[in-house]
Amino acid sequence: MVNRKIRVLAVIATVGLASIAGLIAISKSVSAADNTGDFSLQISPSPLVLTLKPGQATSVELKVRNTGSQTEDLKVSPRSFKIDDKESLVFDDVQTPEEAKWITFGSPTFTVAPGEVMTEKVTFAVPKDAGFSYSFALVINRQKNAPSTGSGRQLKGSVALFTLINIDRPGAVRKLDLSQFTSDQSIYEYLPVKFDVKFKNTGNTIIQPSGNVFIQRGSNDATPISTLPVNKANGYILPGVTRTLKSEWSDGFQVAHTVMAVDGTTKQELSWNWNNLSRIPIGRYTAKVVAIYNDGQRDVPIVGEVSFWVIPWKLLLGLLVVMVLVGAGLWTFIRSILHMKKKHMHFRS
Repeated sequence: MVNRKIRVLAVIATVGLASIAGLIAISKSVSAADNTGDFSLQISPSPLVLTLKPGQATSVELKVRNTGSQTEDLKVSPRSFKIDDKESLVFDDVQTPEEAKWITFGSPTFTVAPGEVMTEKVTFAVPKDAGFSYSFALVINRQKNAPSTGSGRQLKGSVALFTLINIDRPGAVRKLDLSQFTSDQSIYEYLPVKFDVKFKNTGNTIIQPSGNVFIQRGSNDATPISTLPVNKANGYILPGVTRTLKSEWSDGFQVAHTVMAVDGTTKQELSWNWNNLSRIPIGRYTAKVVAIYNDGQRDVPIVGEVSFWVIPWKLLLGLLVVMVLVGAGLWTFIRSILHMKKKHMHFRS
């Protein structure tokens, strides 16, 4: 049980949790690097995203680079993963997915020397009665595990290539709903303003949304104050999965940042961006999310709005105090001038 947990952690860590909660993030390659005997691999493309036809076989090539300092004897095999109700990734490094029956590898086992790139051919012979979409991982690990550590635990270096397949067949439905669009507060003293954009894939295929959150004074403003990306990682949402994407408006004069102290505790620190002095956020704002997904025929827009207030009361109070002091000083100065003038006139008379 300990070995299995360690291996799961190693696999998940090497892919950077790219696929947590059903959103598989795009990158040029996925890599694994740890202290399990200098195990270090890079694999591309990642993730592996395909659209296949039922009853046809399709082959793709994976590039496996050994960036470690020793020769690696490796093996590749499909493994299952799923997304639970808490939008968390549940990876199973033991269970073989059902679609493994129609997946073959050119070299199920292979050897890669340091600095060498090995080309692995993977063939997907999709059955005629295939479903609409499939998601699983291709796990590459050592044929033999590394020696045990001093603690007696055996570390297993692994790298997981997440594979997403849509099947091009009649009845395929691409449908994405905006379940919720909210800000974490309704009133802010200063930035950042954090937004949750919650999508649900109600179709039966894998979908990649894109879009922006526009910060505006009013709902119908032609020019936004700021534009924030939605799904900056260019990820995918699996069928039946609800995924919360996050955006943050932090382009302002006063911005709070979370910093970590030496003892490991976190606290909020306020920074002042003098370049944005003319852009102090104050008043009521509307955030409009405009997301787009392709339904197989056209791009479909999804729109949502949320309003919030920014009231920098400490800054306003400070300005008020300064204005009162300046006003009092000015009034004192004017009174002294008037008094001197009156006194001078009285002296002349």
